[in-house]
Amino acid sequence: MEQLLNGLRSFIVQKNIHLSIHGHAYLGRSVLLRFLLFSAVWFVLTGSDTASWIIGLPAVFLAIGISHVISPYPSAPLSFIGVCSFLPFFIRQSALSGIDVMRRALCRQLAVNPGLVSYTTFLPEGSARIFFVNTISLLPGTLSADLQEDRVTVHTIDKNLAIWANMQNLELRIAILWRVKLHKREAL
Repeated sequence: MEQLLNGLRSFIVQKNIHLSIHGHAYLGRSVLLRFLLFSAVWFVLTGSDTASWIIGLPAVFLAIGISHVISPYPSAPLSFIGVCSFLPFFIRQSALSGIDVMRRALCRQLAVNPGLVSYTTFLPEGSARIFFVNTISLLPGTLSADLQEDRVTVHTIDKNLAIWANMQNLELRIAILWRVKLHKREAL
C-alpha cells in the first residue's frame, strides 16, 4: 500500500499536478463528501461485513486521492435541496426502468419499437452535462449512446415512450441539483 501511495505522489510531482484548492474549508468538505460517497459504495458492494473494511478503508482513501487528481473540485457545488429532491426521483426512475425491462422480457406481446433519438441539452458544458448523459439510462427504455457538444443520442427500446418529456424533466432536475442555469442557444 505504501508503494502505491508513493507511486501516486511521484506521479503527481512528475505531471506537475497542483492539488491546491481554494481554501482549506473547501478541501475538508470535499474530502468528507468523497469519503462518505466512496464508503457508501463500498458498503453497498460488501454489505455489513466489518472485516471487509481492512481492504475497504485503504481503497476508499485511494479513491479519494485519485478523484482529487482527476477532478480537484466540481465545476459547481451540489445543492442540498437538489440532492434531497433528486434521490427519490432517481430511485423511482430506476425502479420504473427495471420494471419496464422485466415486463418486456416476460411479456412477449409488449411492443418493442427501438430507435435512436437526438436530444439537444441546454445544460452548460461540464459536470452537470456529463451527469445528465450518464443518468439518462435510468429513464425507462433509454440508454445514452453518444454525446457530441450539446447533442445527446439516446437509444430507446420504444420510440413511442415519452422520451422527450422524461429527458426534459431529468435535465431540469439536474440543473437544480448542480445549481446551474439552462442556457438557450441563439438562433443563427
